[in-house]
Amino acid sequence: MSPSPAASLSSIQIAAADQSTRVTAVPQKREALLELVLDHMPHCVFWKDVNSVYLGCNRPWAELVGIADPATIVGKTDHDLPWAEGEADSYGARDRQLMLAGEPDLHSLTSRLKANGEQLWFDASRVPLLDTNGQVLGILCTFENITERQQAAEKLNTSAELLQLVLDNIPQAIFWKDRNSVYMGCNKNWAQAAGINHFQDVVGKTDFELFWTREEAALYCEQDRQVMETDTPVLHLIEHRLQADEKQAWIDVNKIPIRDVEGNVIGILGTIEDITDRKQAEVSLLASEQQLRQRTQQLEQTLHDLQQTQAQLVQTEKMSSLGQLVAGVAHEINNPVNFIYGNLTHANTYTKDLRKLVQLYQQHHPNPAPEVQAEAEAIDLDFLMEDLPKLMASMKVGAERIQQIVRSLRNFSRTDEAAMKAVNIHEGIESTLLILHSRLKDSHDHPDIQIVKDYGELPHIECYAGPLNQVLMNVLANAIDALDEAVVSGRWPMVDGMKPDSGNEKTDNARPTITIQTEQLHDDRIAIRIRDNGPGMPEAVRTRLFDPFFTTKPVGHGTGLGLSISYQIVTEKHKGTLQCFSELGQGSEFRIEIPMRQSEV
Repeated sequence: MSPSPAASLSSIQIAAADQSTRVTAVPQKREALLELVLDHMPHCVFWKDVNSVYLGCNRPWAELVGIADPATIVGKTDHDLPWAEGEADSYGARDRQLMLAGEPDLHSLTSRLKANGEQLWFDASRVPLLDTNGQVLGILCTFENITERQQAAEKLNTSAELLQLVLDNIPQAIFWKDRNSVYMGCNKNWAQAAGINHFQDVVGKTDFELFWTREEAALYCEQDRQVMETDTPVLHLIEHRLQADEKQAWIDVNKIPIRDVEGNVIGILGTIEDITDRKQAEVSLLASEQQLRQRTQQLEQTLHDLQQTQAQLVQTEKMSSLGQLVAGVAHEINNPVNFIYGNLTHANTYTKDLRKLVQLYQQHHPNPAPEVQAEAEAIDLDFLMEDLPKLMASMKVGAERIQQIVRSLRNFSRTDEAAMKAVNIHEGIESTLLILHSRLKDSHDHPDIQIVKDYGELPHIECYAGPLNQVLMNVLANAIDALDEAVVSGRWPMVDGMKPDSGNEKTDNARPTITIQTEQLHDDRIAIRIRDNGPGMPEAVRTRLFDPFFTTKPVGHGTGLGLSISYQIVTEKHKGTLQCFSELGQGSEFRIEIPMRQSEV
């Protein structure tokens, strides 16, 4: 009967060269206990001599190599066991190397095939067996079966590789750090952005060891700290930075705290999306929108200019036609009036001579013939002699009035004064008032409008007289329209169809009034103020008063061009200002200011 593995191991450990044949009860119990302990160990255990001949093993190892009884392994070598070709020689060489070195080989990962072909993984440790003199007697080997652990690790590695593959195919750059902002991993896109060849190379590094500047690294670490300390994610943080490939990039950064199962923050997860194309598209879009706005503004300005030009052409043509008509009428009237006025002097002389002759005849022939006496009584000679000078005087006054009207018409039209020249502003105002005289008189539907003149001392002013008269006409006509509107609304109730009832109104509002004031300003400019005591206007109307085609009048009563053209004449043609001041119920005032010398502007 061969000795048990426990007995062989015991004999090596006590280094007994010759064994006693005397067997006692204590050693037998001791060997049985050692064998029981070895068989119940979770590890495989075997031991060999210096020639790699098996001296014993425990039951787990025997089952692994396909041996029913562990005692039968004694005296065998690896060549006697069911290893694959070449494995026995490899094990023998490894044994010799270990015994030669005299140093243990601990926790080596090794793989073996079972007799049924199943692959097993072991954590192997080999220790040289020494006698009391330090001589190598053999080796002791322990094998921990870690097949399940290895398979789980392989599955874990497979899962990790799959997860890494998934992360690498995500279009965003992804990284994760621990509590100290030390990188624990990243995906391929982030590695490329950071200038790292392989994603594993970032593990254990901080931002200060990467491509970023120290300022950038400090900023990123501070962001990490705030996110982890406040346990609050930072989402869609837009940053502009230089990539490792030296390209400028716009990025959308998200940083989210990583929590363990207990909810404690243990790190940070970051995602970065390259939005450079989107940002460039936004910049291009903004540029396009800006260009479109500029084009729109240009088109609006062009339309406004066209409208102003159209309005100016219409008004200019209208005023030109009116001026030509007025000038023509004035000319046609002026000729016969001058003829009449010129002959009135002679007629007056002739009349005086005839009266004198009649008076002399009456003195020298107080008793005329009956027929002469009858005719004198028939024509009421005494009344005729008394009234004829009055008649001649009134004819002269009428002719002079017609001449004045003709001069006013010609002064207003100024067809012979297209160029700038020095004129008397007050003459232009008076001419305009004369033309508007019929609208100022009382009629069946409105009372007369009082004109209050407060003229200052003005020198002759360099201006375009015709266009400036047109401005005065438009402003005064609008004032008259406002007063007519006030009459219609009952501001000045009519009494007997003619005069307004002042009632308890204040004196300045007792009747419709237009006040015209002129003055020389201190800065070589003159001001013309035309104020009415009409209803005034709301702010919304006042701010649009000079817009082309804007009017509050009913259809057919206004084109909305008068004040727009007036504004253009004053501001552009005369380099002056035209302003309107008005409040509801307080009347309106138009203030015209122009330089006295256009050549100095």
